Amino acid sequence: MKHPTRDPSGSISRRDAADEATIIIGAEEISQETVFAPQTTPEPVKVPVQHLASDAGHTRILRPMGVEADVRSDPVVGWLVVLNGPGKGNFRPIFSGSNTIGRSSGQRIPIDFGDDAISSEKQAFLVYDGRKRQYQLVPNLERPNLVHLNDSALLANGELKPHDKITMGRTTLLFVPLCGPDFDWAEVK
Repeated sequence: MKHPTRDPSGSISRRDAADEATIIIGAEEISQETVFAPQTTPEPVKVPVQHLASDAGHTRILRPMGVEADVRSDPVVGWLVVLNGPGKGNFRPIFSGSNTIGRSSGQRIPIDFGDDAISSEKQAFLVYDGRKRQYQLVPNLERPNLVHLNDSALLANGELKPHDKITMGRTTLLFVPLCGPDFDWAEVK
């Protein structure tokens, strides 16, 4: 797939930036290639990428189309798998620290499969604390939509255990941790 070359010093709207695979600042010569990109679907996908013929002294941001580069740069610490509802069988990665959950693609964990009963932003927060190696689910009580943890309404922080079920709107998510007592990215040298 060939993308038109644009003046990298010109202004670009946020929507245009989301539609591009790469934003290159200060580039004079651009070439095209296809690379395998990280993503949230199980099959590998080829993503067109623009890059500098000579990289020296240039800044470049590479990302798959439609993925915000800054919110998904941490290593994955677990996954939320859609068990029931729109998007059944899909999954979303969980990252270290605080993760916002909502329908909007701007959320760190976007549950964007068409369940309009989930708030678009900050329906809840899923937090991984690397020091304690624990996960917490924090409801946003300012939202009218309740979050349920294992069939009980979550009205305060709840500690997540492997294979807990989280229900938001008409969607049920299965919590699958990677990090915890037996492993954490801090151990990897």
